[in-house]
Amino acid sequence: MISRLCPLSRTGLPGLAACTSNLLQQASVHHHLERHDLRLFLGIKRSNKARANRNTHINEKMFRRMRGRKTVVIELPDDEEQRRREKMSPAELRLELLKKGVNPYKEAQPRPWQEAQITMSSFYAVIDPFVTPEKGETLPFLGGGVDGLKLKSEELKQRTLHRWHNWRNGTSRIRKKEGFEKFDPKTFGPTADVIYEEAHKALMKRDKPTLHKCITEHAFAKMWPDVEHGSIVWELVERLEPSTVVSVRCGDQPYKSGNDIAQLTVRMHTKQKLAVYDRFGHLILGSETEPREVIEYVVFENHIAVVDGMWRLHDKVYPRWIPPKQGTNLTYELSEGEKSRPEQASSLPLRVEEMEKERREKEKSGKSAEDA
Repeated sequence: MISRLCPLSRTGLPGLAACTSNLLQQASVHHHLERHDLRLFLGIKRSNKARANRNTHINEKMFRRMRGRKTVVIELPDDEEQRRREKMSPAELRLELLKKGVNPYKEAQPRPWQEAQITMSSFYAVIDPFVTPEKGETLPFLGGGVDGLKLKSEELKQRTLHRWHNWRNGTSRIRKKEGFEKFDPKTFGPTADVIYEEAHKALMKRDKPTLHKCITEHAFAKMWPDVEHGSIVWELVERLEPSTVVSVRCGDQPYKSGNDIAQLTVRMHTKQKLAVYDRFGHLILGSETEPREVIEYVVFENHIAVVDGMWRLHDKVYPRWIPPKQGTNLTYELSEGEKSRPEQASSLPLRVEEMEKERREKEKSGKSAEDA
């Protein structure tokens, strides 16, 4: 076999040795062992050219379209052309676009503006709904053990923080605004009474322009449904106590923007009449003849960041000691099944009782026949 591989082996040992040396080759094909040669390591140069596989070509024509989709052609702006266009007149710019095949009156559309104005003139909520408890609602100092003392200490802490915020984040901050340098919460009671009355009178008349001057958008969404598909009758009988401000708050929206909005919580103790009717004229709440004593904590708001801001009714606060509201007297039409339904459940007789009753009747009828 050696003689077939190398013809020189027939001449003797020297030729055999020479042929053997030609057959031995290095097969260093592991690129991780050939870092001394960068071309071998990267696969650019073949390590064993004699034993290279010639059938490794892959026809990649079918993948050309897919490779083309992977390429994104980005049109980079030409800075020189932009600077030159900025110096052109409208007529010159139109000629420049026409040279490039762009009709500015047909293909170039004006920029669509999607901006919308946002006016932040209200918080659409109550900044601080905490209200100092009434005289009869405070917790006693003695009694209740350790838990009672903890609750009393928590109440005193809330009262102290409430009074501090009334000044620091309320009156002091409001007086820094133009036109409110002499603001005094103690004199706001009569103003709140006028706004409260005008708002309810405008609500009865469905006078939207006057109503928007007296109440905020947040209050309008709560009050208008009462008269949208119905009507109300409201009357202020008397004021049992003068209205007083119990909470003063001022904040900015957005935060640290200087767009300050002030809110005052006013305690009102009045006697009034209120009747709410549905769209069919049925009374669903209150009464037109019976006056009731009402203690309300009404929140008034003012956008003090603007010069033309005004105090308007904003919302109400319902403390935990306030009694629940009267439920609505809603009436519904009875269906056929409800009409035939008995008012009270009747006891059904058992079958055994019926059989016993029939037996007794038969016995009585038999005895009467024998006597006859």
